[in-house]
Amino acid sequence: MSFDFDVVVVGAGPVGSTIAYYLTNQGLNIAIIDKKRQIGYPLQCAGILSKHIFDNNHLPDEVILNNVKGAFLHSKNHILKVEKDTTQAYIIDRISYDEFLLNRAIQNGVKFINQKVIDVDSDEALTYLSNSHVIKSKIVIGCDGYNSILSKSIGNNQNSFPASQMLVKIAESNMQSFRNAKSKTEDYVDTYLLEDVLPGFLWVIPLKNDLYRIGLFSNQTHKRQDEVIINFLNQNFEYEIVEKYKGFIPIFDEKSQMVNGRLVLIGDAAGQIKPTSGGGLLVAFDACDMACKYIVEAIDKSDMGILRGYEKEFKAKYLKEFNYQYKVQKTLNLLSDNDIDYLFLKLKENNGEEIISQYGDMDTQSKLVKEFIKRGLIFKIVPTFLFKKVINIFGFR
Repeated sequence: MSFDFDVVVVGAGPVGSTIAYYLTNQGLNIAIIDKKRQIGYPLQCAGILSKHIFDNNHLPDEVILNNVKGAFLHSKNHILKVEKDTTQAYIIDRISYDEFLLNRAIQNGVKFINQKVIDVDSDEALTYLSNSHVIKSKIVIGCDGYNSILSKSIGNNQNSFPASQMLVKIAESNMQSFRNAKSKTEDYVDTYLLEDVLPGFLWVIPLKNDLYRIGLFSNQTHKRQDEVIINFLNQNFEYEIVEKYKGFIPIFDEKSQMVNGRLVLIGDAAGQIKPTSGGGLLVAFDACDMACKYIVEAIDKSDMGILRGYEKEFKAKYLKEFNYQYKVQKTLNLLSDNDIDYLFLKLKENNGEEIISQYGDMDTQSKLVKEFIKRGLIFKIVPTFLFKKVINIFGFR
């Protein structure tokens, strides 16, 4: 049988470009297809990656705008400061990073096709383009984002949170006043837990030259989210809005398929997103590494059943962590602004800032949750009338 390519990757974002690069390193003939003329635009990401990025992919210095070592956590009336001695996360130029990853793949031999994919056949690995061309490959990989055509084609439900963000200019002295602290502003991210925004949160991410990305994800419409951000800005800063962005954050569903016939899904298309933070790039890069070995073996042995090992391995590694994060999200969703204030106050009284600083991690939050449970802290910080609900969420006996 004649094939146009060994593998067709749909979506030339960071995940599609990474898996395409990995597969060309294995000697496979790869095409990557995307309808966008400018990859990475418009911006639909907060652009913050944990220090673990270097375990999963290359991050060139030229796309790093800032690095941070801690965070200020805000309730309506209280602030917690958590930090470590070294860099914990990198603030990046996501558009430049997306372009870097795609160019790396192309320079490695990947063929880029600037067309719109309108359908796929997962059994035959046929990719249908808007220009009426049909591409035949051995495997198709869906990296086409939260509203994935490929995921829909195999019957997956796709739920998501709306997300909105603005690029805002704020004077450094104004930010220090906001935090009630004289800490160097660019060293810290701010997160804000608000009843109106839960189960998501609002973030303030420092770039450079007094620029910040201020955004949130929630169950609200984009219009309402913009209103929340503007109200937040009006209450706290003198500011200038430079740009506005909007997007969606997929919700992971363990029942959704990541593999069907000759089709493999990775990244947002597979809902591979951390529930509490809404981040997923490092998880997706790790998934690229997992998927690559199964794809190479499936092609080498002409056995597509091998692809199912990718989904099995991913869920074995991440399902338990995601479930912990869902429990945290469900617990927070029970809280009013007064309850969140109570929780922050009790954290301050019970050494919470030091515990979060020591055990907190952007990528693996179960370690911190387990420490809270081990110390009995979870019942000291949650309002008494919510004990039974929290017990049910976490399955305590």
